[in-house]
Amino acid sequence: MKNYFYLGIGIIITLIVCLLGYGIYMNQRGENEIAQRMENLRLPLTGTEVREREITPMVELELANLYCDDMTDVIARENGRVTQVFVEKHSNVTAGKPLMQLVDEDIPLKLKQVDSDILEAEAQLLKTRNSYNRYKQLRESQAISAEKYDEAEADYKAAQAKLSNCEVVREQLLMRQSRQMVTSSIDGEVLRLYQSEGAYVTAGTPVALVGDFSKLYFTAPVVDEQAQRMEIGRQINLTIAGGAASVLGGEALPKSYGANYSAGNLGDDQVFTAAVIKITPGLDEPATVRQVVWQIDNRVGLLEPGAYRRVRLYANTTRKCLAVPVAAFVDESHDRVSVMEADGRLGFRDVTTGVSDGNYIEVISGLQLGDIVITADTEGVAAGTEIELTIEEN
Repeated sequence: MKNYFYLGIGIIITLIVCLLGYGIYMNQRGENEIAQRMENLRLPLTGTEVREREITPMVELELANLYCDDMTDVIARENGRVTQVFVEKHSNVTAGKPLMQLVDEDIPLKLKQVDSDILEAEAQLLKTRNSYNRYKQLRESQAISAEKYDEAEADYKAAQAKLSNCEVVREQLLMRQSRQMVTSSIDGEVLRLYQSEGAYVTAGTPVALVGDFSKLYFTAPVVDEQAQRMEIGRQINLTIAGGAASVLGGEALPKSYGANYSAGNLGDDQVFTAAVIKITPGLDEPATVRQVVWQIDNRVGLLEPGAYRRVRLYANTTRKCLAVPVAAFVDESHDRVSVMEADGRLGFRDVTTGVSDGNYIEVISGLQLGDIVITADTEGVAAGTEIELTIEEN
């Protein structure tokens, strides 16, 4: 029995060793076959030739904060309850135009009181003036003492002062009453009405926001190389593809017709004109990055101050330059492209780019005329992989 047992154990061990050896052999054989196939692999890709193209430069800003340089809060200069509102939101006003009527019920009562005080002061003034004139004549004839004359003169001057004070108080009350008519301090558009009829406001409280929005502005940092190509005053086209993110405190802009940024607009097709009005520091000073201020022509009144997404700036003229398709770039920053090297294998180049028209990007350095860039997705493909390229004509 023991012989049979040891024989079984030997057979099992032999089978295990054979299976292990066969597994190692098959694994090495598979790896060799994979390596051989990879060496013989020619990956099919598409590409295009680097050449000069006519492009219309376009710059897209992910977010632009539009602001107005002529905007102010209209302040109530007196206390009172709003009894009438003369304007509506988005209506145009001129400086001095009434916006709201306030009423302080205490002012008419105080006016009646001061009118009564004036009548009393006038009567007192008349009485003291007559007494003063009589004592003056008697004093000239030495009929009264100097003390009596001085007393009459003092009463007369006190009556004059009292009447003058009452008249000043009346003028102050009339001025306060006139200030209860709240008027616009500038020409422009009513963007906000903070108060409505029936509300009670105190002096110094904002009641409306008025601004001249025919011109709006925004700033953007620009690298020196691109800033050097800008000209102050040259007009460009501007569109807003993403609509308004917020306006003056977060209010969304959709108005009538469900428009993105104003009633009756053309959506992505609405075109505004803009121009560079200031570059800081000046182009004659050394700098790597400059701050550029843009002015937007908003006389149609479609835009308001606030944050807007995907603001696109289009030049009015084309530029001939070395350019490659956007699809050739392998990163979002557009500074690296995939290319076909001279030996027919995949390679990567670091490049310096300039302006874009949305489809093509200007290449300033890193590529030469006639180079082949890959427009297909090369994610996961290692450099040095042999490729079989199809050249696209575009």
